[in-house]
Amino acid sequence: MTETAALPKEWVISDDDLRSKLAAMVGPLPDLKVTRENTALLVIDIQYMDAHRDFGFGARAKELGGMEFLDYYWDRLETMVIPNIQRLLAAARAQGVEAVHVHVAASKADGSDNSIRFKSKGRPTPIQSKDAEILPEVAPLGDELVISKTTESVFNSTNIDRLLRNMGIENLIIVGVVTNGCVEGATRSAAELDYGTILVEDATAAFAPQLHAHAILNMGHKDARIKSTDEVVAMLESL
Repeated sequence: MTETAALPKEWVISDDDLRSKLAAMVGPLPDLKVTRENTALLVIDIQYMDAHRDFGFGARAKELGGMEFLDYYWDRLETMVIPNIQRLLAAARAQGVEAVHVHVAASKADGSDNSIRFKSKGRPTPIQSKDAEILPEVAPLGDELVISKTTESVFNSTNIDRLLRNMGIENLIIVGVVTNGCVEGATRSAAELDYGTILVEDATAAFAPQLHAHAILNMGHKDARIKSTDEVVAMLESL
């Protein structure tokens, strides 16, 4: 018996109904004033460690065996997320909107500067390692910022807040992986720091569909405006 099956019928509602009721109860997020100068595209963790099936978590899954459920994640990354991030980067660059790249990367070769949670995963991911390398399909260009972090939320282990404020950034368009981990951590931190946040649903992914869907539902009523790549590209092109 599932947990929800044991609950009173009136307590169990669909995701769509829940989304609608939460929006009505909490109220809308503030309006955004998006300009070329005050907005940045934040690309989170599209690196070999967690965005390539032959390295990092992908290699570990192959060692363990029985991880075929991750085929959903790799397929979504390769056929949807990475192509959509490429589109968003192209649109941002064409309009002069800053692109900021974030990756998990320890400064120490042994990963001793990682957070306790990252250390527990058993992957030091030093900055010179292949796992820390950003995938070439979405690699930084020119002087685009690359920020190395050692926590899920980039705001907790770096000076990104100071850098963004120095550049006059007030709004963030957030993409990357994984939706319910580093993406959600960054999005919630940014919202708490009063950045306007747009989360691009089809430019993010989690290890399983329900993890992605629940994270989107959770963030969508209080932390970020949930948009599609098509919507955000159109917004950027209209600036």
